[in-house]
Amino acid sequence: MPYNKLTSYGETPNILESEVGLVVKTRTAKNSMAATVGDRKIIKAGTLYTNPDDSNDLGIFLNDYDMTDYTERPVAIVVQGRIRADRVGSDVTAKKTNLDALGIKLV
Repeated sequence: MPYNKLTSYGETPNILESEVGLVVKTRTAKNSMAATVGDRKIIKAGTLYTNPDDSNDLGIFLNDYDMTDYTERPVAIVVQGRIRADRVGSDVTAKKTNLDALGIKLV
């Protein structure tokens, strides 16, 4: 299935503090990971990613994703790097110790 539908809903601030040491991996996001925003299902950049099959596979969504029309789709997940703590969700800051051990530094 192509993922080339493009609709702009505004801008999301960059969550990266620095691109030095940044490692981004492709993972699969499910529609159930998205929050309802108006009539759309959106995963916002800075949201915590937890693999449903592996609880140790943590990361942070790099971009916003509209999941309204998809049950699942490939997404970019930060697995190492420096992330701005003021631009991530409270679920990410709650897992700061776990993320720090994986190489994701909240600054």
